[in-house]
Amino acid sequence: MVSNVDVREELAKLGKSLPKPLYVFLQFFLTWMTGKPYRGQQPLFEPTRLYQLLTALGSLFGGAIASALIWNSSPLCYPLLLVSWAFTVGGARKIQTCINHRCVHKQFFEDGQDRWLAEILSTILLTQDREGYWYDHVKLHHHVDKFATFSHDPDAQFLWQLGFRPGLTK
Repeated sequence: MVSNVDVREELAKLGKSLPKPLYVFLQFFLTWMTGKPYRGQQPLFEPTRLYQLLTALGSLFGGAIASALIWNSSPLCYPLLLVSWAFTVGGARKIQTCINHRCVHKQFFEDGQDRWLAEILSTILLTQDREGYWYDHVKLHHHVDKFATFSHDPDAQFLWQLGFRPGLTK
């Protein structure tokens, strides 16, 4: 049995009896956790590119530093490693998939400084350098003859292998 209930709209009802600032904070938290705002929800603020970069770096380095501190502490603290690793991996993922991606499309600074930022970030993450990523992503992935074709989309091929097919319903 499939339910037509929109879970996020149901969550929007939580805390209606709270004072308005607490309700707004609760709903902001739920939106952050679920990645989906309720219908008509306004963001608390519009994050800038600099905010995105600083929070990603803070998550990466904060998680790595916390991991080192936890590792050198009591074994009772070791379960906290999972949290610190989540922050580290989350920061690295955001840097690579969001910031470096925008840099190779020349959309982060939009004034030609994207190249040096992508080089610095790829060096920090020990990932493919900017030129190699640019070639693979822009020249191969976004090539006019190959873009959005199944044979040149490893992500789509992987999802196909997992059993996901176009037109699947819930």
